[in-house]
Amino acid sequence: MLKKRVFYFLLFVFFLWLALATRNHKSWFHPVVVEYGGDVFWAGGFLFFLRAIFAKTNLWKLACWNFALGVLIEVSQLYHGSVAMAVRSTRIGKLLFGLGFLWSDIICYAVGTLLCWLIAIAAEQYFRKQ
Repeated sequence: MLKKRVFYFLLFVFFLWLALATRNHKSWFHPVVVEYGGDVFWAGGFLFFLRAIFAKTNLWKLACWNFALGVLIEVSQLYHGSVAMAVRSTRIGKLLFGLGFLWSDIICYAVGTLLCWLIAIAAEQYFRKQ
């Protein structure tokens, strides 16, 4: 169980690194990946984070929760209260909560969740064989 949790945590770290790399090293990626990849990798990475914490929960439930949390965070960007904007003005607040609502982000969250759900299914099959 520990090996599985560490594996998913490392996937989480790798996907977050990829998400940040699409923002900070744009020359490494195709323009479409620069535009949308950060949100895809960010959302997918959090599925791995959830899996590292909730290793026994059904994977499809975690995928649903991951997508729902992403949508909730995106919708929260429609609120512009002073506290929310103060949090979003920090680097970590901007990374976690974003700045403005975009429908394309919701599609990216769906793609990222689906992509990483498929990766996790393959990983689960591997762990079952161990």
